[in-house]
Amino acid sequence: RVNTLAKPARTTDQIRVIMLDQSSLDWGKDENALSWPWPREVYGAVIDFCKRAGARSVAFDVLYTEPSKYGVSDDQAFAGALRMMPTVGAVFLSRTTGSETGWPDFAPAPIFQIDGLDDWVTKTGYQSYAHASFPVPKTAAAAKVLANVQMRPDADSVYRRVTLLEVFDGKVMPSLGLGNYLAAYPKTKMSLEPGKLIIGEKEIPIDNNGQAILNFRGPSGTHKAYSAAAVIQSALLLAEGEKPVISTEEFKDAFVFFGFSAPGLYDLRPTPVSGVYPGVEVFATMLDNLLAGDFIKPTPLGITILFTLLLALLAGIFSSRATGITRSAFVYVVFLL
Repeated sequence: RVNTLAKPARTTDQIRVIMLDQSSLDWGKDENALSWPWPREVYGAVIDFCKRAGARSVAFDVLYTEPSKYGVSDDQAFAGALRMMPTVGAVFLSRTTGSETGWPDFAPAPIFQIDGLDDWVTKTGYQSYAHASFPVPKTAAAAKVLANVQMRPDADSVYRRVTLLEVFDGKVMPSLGLGNYLAAYPKTKMSLEPGKLIIGEKEIPIDNNGQAILNFRGPSGTHKAYSAAAVIQSALLLAEGEKPVISTEEFKDAFVFFGFSAPGLYDLRPTPVSGVYPGVEVFATMLDNLLAGDFIKPTPLGITILFTLLLALLAGIFSSRATGITRSAFVYVVFLL
């Protein structure tokens, strides 16, 4: 059903995805002798290109929880790049593991508030996270927004839902998709009410765990994706006053996500539209749904029960009145569907 109904929305073209794919890894190794992991100053070139292109914000679906193996200067260079424009750093929240059990002093406190949060937590019984893995201090301090990249699949291990925000140490932490929006629009008013999260003028249907059902736009690649290698090359060419590989017009006013799709980097997840779907595109879909205001709204349990009973009753009535093979087959087919 999701595959059949999935189609791009008017907001899909406002989002760009930069993928560190296998071709980028090969380019880095063969052309620049870059071993994995890459120096973090390389990611600074991605930010430089997005800034030159006039992108709204850039969110990194990458955990920088350990100091760069290339030294302190590498972390400093990346931090300097993060300050160039609205950027989002990744935090991983957990119930059981993580080096931080409270909001660290080196990380800036959230710049936004959620009206009605305490009442919502009390009424729903929401359990906040007790552990977190933050970026290294220089990276955490430089990002405009810190966002959670932890996602929970459904019971069958398929990713259909997202949590737009979580609570850690009494502070609100948005998911990466919402964080990318808030980096561009930090003064957005938000509030929580039973069954819905209000962001600006958008009402998002959520359950008691704060989760919303994603309205997928299509298979991987529906949001325009670009190889990290091509973006980095474009940044270097622009710095030298030459024509870039990718036109800057492609990224003008766009919300940008950076993530991994190379098979060896293990950020591929099963979704309703694909058994192998980059995790960063899940966050891109979240932001797309937010911009369009069209998350899937769950049907209340009471209505589901009544509708099921009604169908069962109608199926019984029509099948009892149907005579002949043709009519019976028609009734069975209709009501089985």
